[in-house]
Amino acid sequence: MLKNVSNPKDLQRLLLSLLSTSGTLAGLSMALVGIVNLRAANTKVETLADDMFLFSSLGFLVVCYLVFFTLRRLRSKRVQYWTNAIDVVFLFSLTLLVMSGFVVVYAFL
Repeated sequence: MLKNVSNPKDLQRLLLSLLSTSGTLAGLSMALVGIVNLRAANTKVETLADDMFLFSSLGFLVVCYLVFFTLRRLRSKRVQYWTNAIDVVFLFSLTLLVMSGFVVVYAFL
């Protein structure tokens, strides 16, 4: 996603958008932890989903930190390294969030 952006202004715009999106998804993941814990009976599947939501939330928070760090160093030679790290952590967190959604649907059915 961020790999082929060479213009610093375009990269800044994309990073700010990703910062907003990651913050929103981190909050959503934390809210889903609370929703999963509303049921009286906690099974192992619900506990797994709870942990997956927590780890995805932590991943999105790490993305927020990395984006902020990268925005401060847009003119650096290592900006490509940081954008690759942001892509990997964001993709992992988003995948974990989607997988935990499937686990929750399995637990409630």
